[in-house]
Amino acid sequence: MNSLALLELVENLQGRLSIVVPDEVTVRIRTVADLQDAVARLVAAALSSAPTPRT
Repeated sequence: MNSLALLELVENLQGRLSIVVPDEVTVRIRTVADLQDAVARLVAAALSSAPTPRT
């Protein structure tokens, strides 16, 4: 995947998953597995920091 395709994919994922992929993470992505790992970590972090609903 070239760098432009990677940036487009990261932008799309950020919008769909409501996450922010920092530039320093993006530049370390070399494979699909790298992208999957980064997104999984960022989604988990976003979920753990989200406020819990009160019942």
